[in-house]
Amino acid sequence: MHQVTIPEAATPTNLPTQWAQVTLGQAARLAELSEEADIYDMLSVFLDLGPVEVMNLPATFVTEQVLPVLEFLKEPMPDYTAAPMPPTVTFPGAGQFDARQLLVKPNLEATSFGQATDLGGLLQDAEMPTTQKRLLALAILFYPAYYESSYDADDKNRFAEQVCSSVSVAQAIPITDFFLRNTVVSGAKSPASSSAFPSTPTSGPPASNSSSRPGTLWRWSMLWPLATKPSGASSSTSIGAH
Repeated sequence: MHQVTIPEAATPTNLPTQWAQVTLGQAARLAELSEEADIYDMLSVFLDLGPVEVMNLPATFVTEQVLPVLEFLKEPMPDYTAAPMPPTVTFPGAGQFDARQLLVKPNLEATSFGQATDLGGLLQDAEMPTTQKRLLALAILFYPAYYESSYDADDKNRFAEQVCSSVSVAQAIPITDFFLRNTVVSGAKSPASSSAFPSTPTSGPPASNSSSRPGTLWRWSMLWPLATKPSGASSSTSIGAH
């Protein structure tokens, strides 16, 4: 990670220097960007600012301290779905949690009834974006270990957004995809239409214009790393996914 201090900000901001350091929350926000998204929309994901705030940052700060760090976005995101499941998961500020204990019975028998019900609900939701399924799956799986308490379905959304969104994609994707593709609902094999494995299409609308699918490449119509435009160029710099 690379630390930068945004002008007039009270605390420094950590920027990823490679895809493995991108968080699950950032990946979800990238996936929500449309084909018409511009550089201000993209930078807002990593600087945690609004597009207009990004637009008004000093040019030298962005071109010298931000864009060179994020140059890895020119390359496709690695296929973390094919990576082995890591033995631990790191929740920033809370340390590491053992992931291997979850492997005992990945068919839901090792989880509580509430966890099994919520994981089954994710599998059966064909319209939920894949990035959101991963975020919620991580929350469902690790809630009891993180809080050292029983599972609380009513609190999983808050836990997902405030805590699980900070886990790196390199750790979160192999773990959540393993459970989503191996989960068995009610003792019967899940129908193909309910699969949340990103390489398997679901029935109904596409999950999203997902930035997290293997091979995603952010397009830059500008000369990297300068955010300048030729005279008469459009004010929008497209960075949508292929």
